[in-house]
Amino acid sequence: MDTLILVNKFNKLNKNYIPEGLIEITDFIESTIIEGNMKVNEKAYNAFLLLQNEAKKNGYEIFINSAYRSYKDQKKTLIKFIEKEDYEEAIRRVALPGHSEHQTGLAIDFAILESIDDNGKHYVKGWEMWEHKISMWVYENAHKFGFILRYPKDKEIVTGQTGEPWHLRYVGPKHATIMYNMKYTLEEYLDYLNKNFNKDTAKIPLIGVVGRVEYSDKNLPIISTGEYYRKCLVRNGASVITIQPPQDVLYNEITPRDVPRLNFKEKEILDNILKHLDGILIPGGSKWYEYDEYICEYALDNDIPLLGICLGMQTIGYVDNRKAGTPKFKTYANDSEIDHNQLGPEYVHCVNLKKGSKIYDLLKQDTIMVNSRHSYNIGELNNEFKVYGYSSDGIPEYFENGKNAMGVQWHPELMAEYDKNNQELMKYFVESCRKG
Repeated sequence: MDTLILVNKFNKLNKNYIPEGLIEITDFIESTIIEGNMKVNEKAYNAFLLLQNEAKKNGYEIFINSAYRSYKDQKKTLIKFIEKEDYEEAIRRVALPGHSEHQTGLAIDFAILESIDDNGKHYVKGWEMWEHKISMWVYENAHKFGFILRYPKDKEIVTGQTGEPWHLRYVGPKHATIMYNMKYTLEEYLDYLNKNFNKDTAKIPLIGVVGRVEYSDKNLPIISTGEYYRKCLVRNGASVITIQPPQDVLYNEITPRDVPRLNFKEKEILDNILKHLDGILIPGGSKWYEYDEYICEYALDNDIPLLGICLGMQTIGYVDNRKAGTPKFKTYANDSEIDHNQLGPEYVHCVNLKKGSKIYDLLKQDTIMVNSRHSYNIGELNNEFKVYGYSSDGIPEYFENGKNAMGVQWHPELMAEYDKNNQELMKYFVESCRKG
């Protein structure tokens, strides 16, 4: 059975449709709609048992309140609501027969066991589930077992259905995890697949993230890729590797200016890695090395899609100016009324975008809000790159070369967790890598 089958106000099932893989279950909350034992898709049921068991390990009790409903069952459900509510409210909250996901057998309405006393078991089943701590746990963990929250309360315009805190839909762990990470409904996910994974765009781009010099929690020197960079790229369909420097040097114990220059063999090692990449991301950090510059220049010379973030933007600016024969390029300490180095806030300041740039064409906005975590900025540029985005205090925040390279001074990999503009920006970068 297709676990991505779409049933909504615009996609109807035949009244005689009975899904394959249904099994009868007995461990459900007694229903006033379904006669006899309840049915549900076997895969969905087994996945729910795993979710239920994991919840129990955390001290939570969840149960199936409703699952498969035939066309006839859904008609009874609608009639019952019409008797309780006015007709318009009923059809807004309850799917018409043939338009209910429950007819697929893949939908499960869950309930929370709140308490047990002399009067019996007390369940939470209604709207109060939105803010219940057990519901929140389910929403954060259901994707691991193949479920999505089918009708989020902020996506009614997309799903055509009032938000339902109890309604889970089984799509399988792989799809559910992608949808959870991308914050997509089923409608949005299917649209995403149709646009990005047809015959011409099925390629999975390999993106290299330049490794950053760090210390582990045990104070051991490491070269690593930040999780939010990796997660954001993977979320958009990329495969990610860390580009490690080729020198026999302990970078943590030496300043960039004291690191020996790359020799021919070391450059050849980098070349053998870089030639296989579909895109390169130079991340933020506190300092860059010659290998950052070499990687950046290789990407620019070979027109490999390149994204510089924060310090990565400054690295690109340095390389761009050097290629123009202006090696005196330097970064400048921020000195304005805006504090550009704030770790906490989701939004710090606005960036004014100029028309005629890729980012303006993508977002179609004159101004966007961004976070800010930098103490230095690039000043101006002298070669291929042009600044198309400034903060209100005049600091360059976005540049591009009109080809496949761009730099941003903020951190879109962090903002992609909650901000639509930066989700689109990171998606655009991955897609440019996919196209090569």
